[in-house]
Amino acid sequence: MKKQLMAWLFLLPNLLIFCIFIVTPALSSFYFSFTDSDMLTFSGRFIGVANFKNLLQPSSDFVRALLRTLIYTVTVVPLVFLCSLGLSVMTTSDFFYGKPFLRALFYWPWLLSPSIIGISWKWFLDYDAGLINTLLMKFGQNPVPWLIDKKLAFISVTMVTIWNVAGYFMVMFNAALTTIPNEVYEAAALDGANRWVRFWKIIFPLLKPTSVLVVVLSTIMTMRNFEIIYVFTAGGPGTATTMIAQRIYHAAFMERRLGMASAMSVILFFILISLSLLQFRILEEEK
Repeated sequence: MKKQLMAWLFLLPNLLIFCIFIVTPALSSFYFSFTDSDMLTFSGRFIGVANFKNLLQPSSDFVRALLRTLIYTVTVVPLVFLCSLGLSVMTTSDFFYGKPFLRALFYWPWLLSPSIIGISWKWFLDYDAGLINTLLMKFGQNPVPWLIDKKLAFISVTMVTIWNVAGYFMVMFNAALTTIPNEVYEAAALDGANRWVRFWKIIFPLLKPTSVLVVVLSTIMTMRNFEIIYVFTAGGPGTATTMIAQRIYHAAFMERRLGMASAMSVILFFILISLSLLQFRILEEEK
């Protein structure tokens, strides 16, 4: 009893912080989503599901942001998966030297502040004074409107996101690869399987639990991505890179519609929960 009490006493500060700053705002969002509250007074009338009806209109800004976010997620998640898996194979293979340095180099972007990432890449890709366009012009090429053209801005956000998170998921794959016994590799080699067959037929199936975890976490991270995009492009040009998170922020703090922003957050919450349950269900069925 004393040991349990001591453990709870050590956990109490973090539990209080978690409840005050995470649980309470989350539960409040469910309440505010059924009201027309604003950010100034935090008060409003109960209006039922009116916010959700307005948001789910086919022509609403939220639906367009949702579709844009889904396209962004469907693009980023597979590329993050392949890049992180490739980096993991590279940093655990015997063919490459300096593997500790490579692991640190690939993991480094994840350690950077999202604001620093957004500011740095905004400077790299600036049309007039960006480093990349400056180098292009020195070689006689025309500058590229990375953050001015809508398609290029979307591609730029996608690439920066992959650059940021690939190293994080590489570490997960590294941990999974190092737990595979050497006997598995030796048995496959004795059976005459080459490296390609060994990886796809033996090693990759053993990585299935980690693969599902990477897909789930990368999906959640991508759909909730806010800081990098906000600093990098501010959702522009126009609304080309405005995802759900930026739309929620704009509704809450620019338009001051707390009820509407809370309804958006609730919809995003259920989308993420549904996708996570679906992915884990697929994993359970394949066991």
